Amino acid sequence: MDQGQQGLRAGTRVTYKVRGRTGDVTRLCRRGTVTGTPIFDRYTMEVWVPVQPDGTSADVEPSLIRKDSIVDMTVGP
Repeated sequence: MDQGQQGLRAGTRVTYKVRGRTGDVTRLCRRGTVTGTPIFDRYTMEVWVPVQPDGTSADVEPSLIRKDSIVDMTVGP
């Protein structure tokens, strides 16, 4: 895990860009909570982060988002 991923642990609150969305700027970002360890995909050279989007129930599978899509994070205590 590199220096930029150290704060991305379970419980970290993140704001991330939603790809492929059009419309007003406030809808281009979402917030959620990191639910696990980031995953490096050696075939695509991308880091994916499991995130539970705000407003979804606890039994819904977390979404995998690109680490590059994260625009802000708040590390909990």
